[in-house]
Amino acid sequence: MLVVRPGEALDRLAPMQGEPSPIVGRAIEQHHILVGTLRDCGVRVHEPELRDDTGYASFPADCALVLEHGAILLRPHKIERRREIAAIESWLQEYGIPIAGRIDAPGLLDGGDVALAGDVAYVGVPRSGQRSNTLGRSQLSSILGISGIRLVELALAPEIRRLTDVLTFVDEDVAIGAPDFVDLAPLGTNVKVIPIPLGEQSGAGVLPLAPRRVLANLRFRVALPTLRKAKIDVVAIDLWEFGKVGAGPSSLVLPLKRG
Repeated sequence: MLVVRPGEALDRLAPMQGEPSPIVGRAIEQHHILVGTLRDCGVRVHEPELRDDTGYASFPADCALVLEHGAILLRPHKIERRREIAAIESWLQEYGIPIAGRIDAPGLLDGGDVALAGDVAYVGVPRSGQRSNTLGRSQLSSILGISGIRLVELALAPEIRRLTDVLTFVDEDVAIGAPDFVDLAPLGTNVKVIPIPLGEQSGAGVLPLAPRRVLANLRFRVALPTLRKAKIDVVAIDLWEFGKVGAGPSSLVLPLKRG
């Protein structure tokens, strides 16, 4: 997995409603614990250096999707993030991961709005705003189609910053979801959804480590017991400073292997 240490610009990001701005020093400490926890769980972690002038670089999951046969380079909707793509591409090539495709201008697509489950890629489409556009989703559909993966769009509430904050697959047929904020009907009856209650909807934004094993932000006092009751193995750590800006653990990590 690839992670990028947060920079001093993190505190410039707009916090979620009712939250204070993140404290950079604490965020760096929490990120260090994240890296250590991943390694303790047997995950190989790559932590390349990148100067972060925007505050967003510690969310590399928005920049690429890695499939079994290679990586797809995305095109985030924030202009200031576009230079991160070149760095991500260079790192992927250094790690021996071929580039299987890319989203070209004027297409837009953030990785946080894509959830992969088997041969389906679910893409969140906000009811307002433009984190992705029709061209970006169409390009992704064409690239994925080569591998036999179909794309399914899910409507998102406007206040949700990324699909993976409110929907995570912990197995091909098991998902954690916040039904008040994402339309889960297209998942059909073959997917069992563990519902996360209103008020802790971001508790659905976990990082899968293995089937039914996830890393989560420990701030969610209702969501985490709900997951454990559903027989999900939860490794919980403090990622409070990132949660202030609506970022869950899956935003902080770009998986480099899938399949």
